[in-house]
Amino acid sequence: MAAPQPNWEHHYDEPPKGRGGCFWTLILLVLVAGLVVGLLVAFPNAPGLGDQASGLGDETPRLVYLVALLAILIVSLGASFAESPRRTLRHIAIWVAIGSGIALLYAFRGEFGMARDRVVGNAMPAQGVATVTPTEKSVTLYAQGGHFFAEAEVEGKKVMFMVDTGASDIALSRADAQRLGISPSEREFTRVYQTANGLSRGAPITLDSVAIGPIDLRYVEASVVEGELGMSLLGMSFLNRLSGYQVTGDRLVLRQ
Repeated sequence: MAAPQPNWEHHYDEPPKGRGGCFWTLILLVLVAGLVVGLLVAFPNAPGLGDQASGLGDETPRLVYLVALLAILIVSLGASFAESPRRTLRHIAIWVAIGSGIALLYAFRGEFGMARDRVVGNAMPAQGVATVTPTEKSVTLYAQGGHFFAEAEVEGKKVMFMVDTGASDIALSRADAQRLGISPSEREFTRVYQTANGLSRGAPITLDSVAIGPIDLRYVEASVVEGELGMSLLGMSFLNRLSGYQVTGDRLVLRQ
């Protein structure tokens, strides 16, 4: 009868799975602590690191908090790396990519904003792109067919204008004036205008309000044109009331 064979399978214990991960985590923590101490020694006057008198500044608690947060993150990554290195590296790569994308968007936020305004302006050139700051209101209009058009709210109703710096007043067509409830009598056409089609008479009026986006003017001089006028004109009686306007290429910026 054969003698039983000794079982050598469990004579040697396997090293714990997390031992390597804990070792590298400890190394990373030591490196972080060394980095903080080195920064305190090398830059005692740097904001958030220290001052000349004590070597520790008023913002030291915030620094300690950030270091503790970093240490917790490193411990978590170390434990995760010990359990599944490939998955941890993949997650790190994903978050690095996300962070890089956010940083890129922030760094080029001005250029992205201009591109956004261009798209909106081309899609709705007459409405333009409005910007409001504590000190200024502005509307940027984009040229269409070589002309600037503005959709304004006149006494609560929408009116489409073509911007015309050669017109002294706001010139309303008969159709737009009727939509606003304005119907001058024949004897009220007392003003004479020089137009591209020759001389034309106009009836001077005062509009209670004319608004383009956030820009809102009250009691603006205008005229109802007697002759044929394909579109109402936004003239100097409106533009001169602004704090400024500027044409740059295919952009017209109105400021109040």
